[in-house]
Amino acid sequence: MKLFDAFTKAAPNVVFFSVLLGAFSGILYSLLIPVVMLGLTSEQGGLDPVSAQARTFLSFEVAQYHIAALFLGVCILILLARSASQIMLVRLATNVTAQLRKRLYYRVLKAPVASVERVGQAKIIATITTDIARIVIGARVLPDMLINLVTVMGMLGFLLYLNADVFVLVIGAIVFGVVTYQIPMFFGNRYFSRARQYVDDLHESIQGLLMGVKELKLDKEKRQNFLDKNLLLNEEQVLEADKKGNTIIRAAVNYGDLISFYVIGVTTFIFVNYHSIEQAELIGVVMALLYITGPVAFVINSLPQIALARISLNKVNGILESLPEERAKEAACAIPTWQSIQFHNVFYRHESDNHEFVIGPINLELNRSEITFITGGNGSGKSTLGKVISLHYAKNSGEIIFGDTRVSDATLNACRHEISAIFTDFYLFDRILMELDEAKQTVITEYLKDLQLDEKITVTNTGFSTTALSDGQRKRLALVLSFIEDKPLYIFDEWAADQDPIFKEIFYHNILPDLRNKGKAVVVISHDDRYFSVADKLIVMENGNIIDVKYNDMSSTTMPPSGGLAKTAGQSSLDLLD
Repeated sequence: MKLFDAFTKAAPNVVFFSVLLGAFSGILYSLLIPVVMLGLTSEQGGLDPVSAQARTFLSFEVAQYHIAALFLGVCILILLARSASQIMLVRLATNVTAQLRKRLYYRVLKAPVASVERVGQAKIIATITTDIARIVIGARVLPDMLINLVTVMGMLGFLLYLNADVFVLVIGAIVFGVVTYQIPMFFGNRYFSRARQYVDDLHESIQGLLMGVKELKLDKEKRQNFLDKNLLLNEEQVLEADKKGNTIIRAAVNYGDLISFYVIGVTTFIFVNYHSIEQAELIGVVMALLYITGPVAFVINSLPQIALARISLNKVNGILESLPEERAKEAACAIPTWQSIQFHNVFYRHESDNHEFVIGPINLELNRSEITFITGGNGSGKSTLGKVISLHYAKNSGEIIFGDTRVSDATLNACRHEISAIFTDFYLFDRILMELDEAKQTVITEYLKDLQLDEKITVTNTGFSTTALSDGQRKRLALVLSFIEDKPLYIFDEWAADQDPIFKEIFYHNILPDLRNKGKAVVVISHDDRYFSVADKLIVMENGNIIDVKYNDMSSTTMPPSGGLAKTAGQSSLDLLD
């Protein structure tokens, strides 16, 4: 993606006419000085009240009225053409900003979850909030730069007409100025690039501040250490890099602004001693050079914005490269009803922060009307396996089959549609992302009552009245939403870890058996061996491998000690699941 591509792709006709009008206004700008010079050098010029060329307009005596009318007409055309060009581009820039953000939104949604996790929230948010705005600002000044460059070229043509020697001098000064200007710009851009990199680190620190504020409040030493060696350090790095970059760039810009005045000084005080030039020509040259300072200053002042835009463009391109799109088909038809999910020699390699973790080979069968527990020590691969089962992590090899449907690019999204999952890092949306009829709203109300959330939350057509709840309450609310989804496969990753004993009992002894009796396949990732007897199948993980599978039937003696047998469906407090 190039700097101006987003504009040309979004509305090529608008960009074309904007640039065309800008170039036209630049040509008109370059005509103003020749028109003024024409009036000043005319034999009939001046303010002579008896001049045949004078006319009265709105009680004002106007000399050289033909030229004055031409001057006014050119000014009006400049106003109309430049305003139209800029307004068209500003409106387009607003749309392009939204489109670039939407592109990143969709890319995040279409990218593999593992890629999103590797990039990290902080970098993605920084790109959306910082880089896209800089890209649009940089691209938006390009047509204005064109206007001013056309004006400069027009005035250079006028200088060539006035005096070829002065024209050569000005061209030499421009070349010298551009070359010498690029040196400080190079160093300034390096500091800006460094500052942009530090912005990612700063966003990480800000995220740590917001997420870890409770922990930081409890320990002064920890809090000060976080401030000095993390948050404020990153803030200082961004500040220093920005200061140095802006210092160099500002000095370079001011140097560029004065190039035109250097040329004026050389022409007025030195050039005239070595070249023959008439007084009228000298006045015209000085006026043209004074007039050209504005466009030159604009071009020079725009270069830092374009430099920042290019830096941000590189960051956006880097993020897009780090978030490849899944090849899965978006429009997916429902797969045939299945009774089991089979995993044949499935391997998955998880990479993060220069660390690689492999699970597999996984040979496993998950059945409907069955509860499967997955257990193991920390780092054994339980949650990773859970995300492979939920199809969030794409297998590197092997086969996953839903009934008779193999998981492939053509069927991936259809198979995902069969799954409802609550992981430890789940996100609770503040609105219900599905259509609710009266019957579903009634069911939700009953679930909230059973899970003792009815006094804290009310249901509206768009969502819940609040999600400002404790961790345990948020998980119970997420559970309510999963019930409404009514999917064939349910995955719960340490759901009961934050629950009071009464809700653990309800979850393990009521909810899970109810789901099984409704014909659901249930996968529970848990450390809580007091409830392992609820499971029909217990999978033990270690170092990414399944080291044991135990069955809870009358012939089995391998189940770990348990806290009792599951209650029957008739004892459930959530009768609406039946």
